[in-house]
Amino acid sequence: MLYRLLSPLAVILLVNGQTDEWWPTATLYQVYPRSLKDTNGDGVGDIKGITESIPHLIDAGIDCVWLSPIYKSPMKDFGYDISDFLSIDPIFGTWDDFLELARVIKEAGLRLVMDIVPNHTSDKHDWFLKSINREDPYTDYYIWRDSLGIDQNGTQIPPNNWISAFAGSTWEWNEQRQQFYLHQFTVAQPDLDYRNPLVIEEMKNVLRFWLENGMDGFRVDAPGHIVEHIDFLDEPPTNDPNCPPMQFCQLQHIYTMNQPETLDVLREFRKVIEEYEVASGEKKVIMSEPTNNIVDTMSFYGTPDDPLMDFPFNVNFVFDINNQTNASTLKYAIDNWIDNMPAHATANWVMGNHDQPRNRERQGEEFAMALSMVNLLLPGISITYYGEEINMDNTFVSWADTQDPQGCNAGPEYYQRFSRDPERTPFQWNNQTFAGFTTGNSTWLPVNENYLYTNLEDQKLPNRIRSPFKIFQALTAARKTEAIITGSFEHRVLTENVFAFVREAPAATLNYLVVVNTGYAEDQANANEQFPQLPTVGTVYTSTISSNQEIGDVINLNAINLPPRGGIVITFTL
Repeated sequence: MLYRLLSPLAVILLVNGQTDEWWPTATLYQVYPRSLKDTNGDGVGDIKGITESIPHLIDAGIDCVWLSPIYKSPMKDFGYDISDFLSIDPIFGTWDDFLELARVIKEAGLRLVMDIVPNHTSDKHDWFLKSINREDPYTDYYIWRDSLGIDQNGTQIPPNNWISAFAGSTWEWNEQRQQFYLHQFTVAQPDLDYRNPLVIEEMKNVLRFWLENGMDGFRVDAPGHIVEHIDFLDEPPTNDPNCPPMQFCQLQHIYTMNQPETLDVLREFRKVIEEYEVASGEKKVIMSEPTNNIVDTMSFYGTPDDPLMDFPFNVNFVFDINNQTNASTLKYAIDNWIDNMPAHATANWVMGNHDQPRNRERQGEEFAMALSMVNLLLPGISITYYGEEINMDNTFVSWADTQDPQGCNAGPEYYQRFSRDPERTPFQWNNQTFAGFTTGNSTWLPVNENYLYTNLEDQKLPNRIRSPFKIFQALTAARKTEAIITGSFEHRVLTENVFAFVREAPAATLNYLVVVNTGYAEDQANANEQFPQLPTVGTVYTSTISSNQEIGDVINLNAINLPPRGGIVITFTL
């Protein structure tokens, strides 16, 4: 079957060259600000470091920079606990530093989007402090509930059995107000009450502020958690024998996630985007984290008459693909999104993020690069987590060095299972001290010991023809060609372990055949058999490191040799 995974309107406009909708074929790059580059020697990445990194991102072929939070924060959850949505935290720099970053990005022809975190604030936010004191209009900005009484130990009894995503009860007793407040994440992150229209208006004003200050859009964090069931009922157990006590996996989250009213809140956010687009004539994007349910995630797209998010993130490659994947599993991960996606929608493909183990950790060194070929040459939006362009790996972080509250709350026995620190370590720029990340004497998380041979400077050397970075560059360059922007998409299982797809357009100078081997042994595949429209030969565009096929080689498409866990991109003309 042939697919066109851009929305029909987007395809028409792209073909005619008339669209301001810049994101349907963009390559987005997630920056975790603490870890990209440190310019003041304190061991923590900063805004100036991001600005200094823009030439690298241009060189990598990135179209849009997406920033994880840089707002003022006590850093209990490293920026996702926000005490002021309208200011920059000093650890990252100043307001002038931010304006300079926005200017440099705009002058480079890139876009800038940032995380918005609507579910909660910091417990140091002025709204929460006033809510504790019952100062109107802030009295009901947060979710407060009475105690169910006092237990035999003299402890206040929480309103129900809900468990935080970071372990333990979602409820925290506030002695001053004499009530519990809800926190679905850390104790320091009280949940806002989106049944209060004043809260919705406050968050809409936050969006307006950042749009006025140059944002090209937003990624909505944790949208599935925004609204809770109004009756605050106990959630049923999962009965998962592998789930430790009082961890999130203990319960089925049918009352704390994916409530119908969530879409109403997202609709209000969308209105701000559309208001600004009308007033400014500039196209903005609003995207979101997914939920734990494919149907609920797809609902975030909305409809053509009632659009919500431009796209919710597709994390099928993160959760459905692992080191046991075969060709059919890989095809299913793609089909599972395509087949469930609304007809008007644009597809997107995510390789990793700050909450999940790195692609290389999950897939192995070679297949991580092969999967990048798939991710970057599928139709639609591609989203890259910082460091994936050089194939960075997870880093071992000891219990003593653990920073992530999710890991800390799990304790020394389980922290490695729950900590997100291993995928957040400093970017590896070169083989100098601390991988060139900082001039200081320490880093906020340890640098991976493999930085001596896995670093950007090494991968850019002339003799590193097929380094991960040069493969990434080749793929992002291909993304800007006609066959990838507007071309059709046809995919097949060639053998038990070999998966392939074709991107072609009638007027394209070059078309692409992508072939990957999911198996742990060498394999050979006949692409002509499954794609009869292909010519008999093609030219190697790029291939993974272990391949014996060199760039520029002419090869027979009925006998494509593939290394274990490797991949190849072949160009052809019709």
